[in-house]
Amino acid sequence: MCALRTQFRYLNPYELHKIIINQYVLKQPEDIKLLQRNKSNDRTDYHVLVDHHRFLWEDNEPKTWEEQFAKRYFEKLFKEYCIADLSRYKENKVALRWRIEKEVVSGKGQFICGNKICNESENLRSWEVNFAYHEQGERKNALVKIRLCPSCSKKLNYHHKKREIKRLKKQSKYKKKKSDSKESGSEDETIVCDSSEPESSESRRIEADIPETSNETPWEEHKPEVIKSREEEMEDYLQDLLI
Repeated sequence: MCALRTQFRYLNPYELHKIIINQYVLKQPEDIKLLQRNKSNDRTDYHVLVDHHRFLWEDNEPKTWEEQFAKRYFEKLFKEYCIADLSRYKENKVALRWRIEKEVVSGKGQFICGNKICNESENLRSWEVNFAYHEQGERKNALVKIRLCPSCSKKLNYHHKKREIKRLKKQSKYKKKKSDSKESGSEDETIVCDSSEPESSESRRIEADIPETSNETPWEEHKPEVIKSREEEMEDYLQDLLI
């Protein structure tokens, strides 16, 4: 043992490292298993999202930091259209999720078919789906929209047909103005009311009983008096004497 210590004393760090690796890793690999850390209980952000993610967050405020983290991730999703997994459509099982930023930029789910393995971009149709799912031991429903190509639409409607969303065609302004002018021309009838009925005696009595209002206001009696200066009073006094 002392000889080994003296041997280690005169070795540089690299040579010492090679001796230890050759002795414990290459010749006796079972001895270092006790030094390895147990990774079975390790949790990453992905595990936290899997445990606390919700398809729709209601007004309930998150109580723990895991729920806050899951809700912050939910707020970054785009919830106009969904992405679907139709691999088990014959079993009447369809998986839906919201779109991420990368899919929104590429047009996936809106201008490209919403099936995750389909890239068709022509003749897309919009469907309204009542998505029923289980979350945290509860059964929930959500009304979502999804755009699919004709072949994927058949898979979605394999058991029962969903409600299709269609856009109404806008009429041209010329036709709209023309129809408005026709309607206004057919209904241009003026109604003249004859107001030449004789006044009744009661209305005359009411008019007679109403007193005439004077233009004088009660505040005129309380107007402030104009105070003249001493010079003005002397001028008035002299004028009176001359007259």
